Amino acid sequence: MPDRQNISRIALVIDDEMSGRTMIEFYIQEHLGDIITRVISVSSLQEAKEAFLMENVFIVFTDIELRNEMGLELTHFIPEDIPLVVVSAHSQYALKAIQVDAFDYLLKPLSESEVLRFKSKLKKWLKGKKIGEVTDDQEVRLIIKDSGENIVIPVGDIIYLEACGAYSKIHTEARNFIASKTLKNIEDLLPSSFLRVHRSFIVPLERINSYTTNTVCLKDGRNISLSKSGKKLLQAYL
Repeated sequence: MPDRQNISRIALVIDDEMSGRTMIEFYIQEHLGDIITRVISVSSLQEAKEAFLMENVFIVFTDIELRNEMGLELTHFIPEDIPLVVVSAHSQYALKAIQVDAFDYLLKPLSESEVLRFKSKLKKWLKGKKIGEVTDDQEVRLIIKDSGENIVIPVGDIIYLEACGAYSKIHTEARNFIASKTLKNIEDLLPSSFLRVHRSFIVPLERINSYTTNTVCLKDGRNISLSKSGKKLLQAYL
């Protein structure tokens, strides 16, 4: 078996339909080419097993409903350090994906915004592997400049973040802060447990109590706007 520490980054795509494989390949090439060096596409779990024996697979993208088999069966033979990304048209398998520690859950048809969100998450994961990043969100610190002062905020204290033009408002249990960064810039610094539920709001998943068609209800009783794309992401995570 090849050395998994090899720096080549090969993506293995598993989908029993040509159109599904082509779609994933397109988005990888368009938006993940700086991370993934090559793509191998197969249509069955048996072909996937053979690919693992021959190649240094870095990451796996799989549909769940394959012909006469389930993509999540991959977890029985792939190494735990290889991210498993589910790409499915069905959101009802999200809980099963969480139970087997899937890295992410992307809903078909894929969109540019969804793939870019995933790319941000993947880059954070890679950064953590390189520098030994602390994985306990309570220990991660966000450093911002507020009124000329550098403020250190434990991300576990953040209730939600709100866009305010070229600035961002960070709502915490103790007080609110105005950061001289856009919400997009701050989003890139946050752990993957924070979800962009609206173009103007980012919320930690652990703070969410419930949601409706266009509202996220937090555990402290506050209501946050929920966009259609944000709802789609939320349904994949919860």
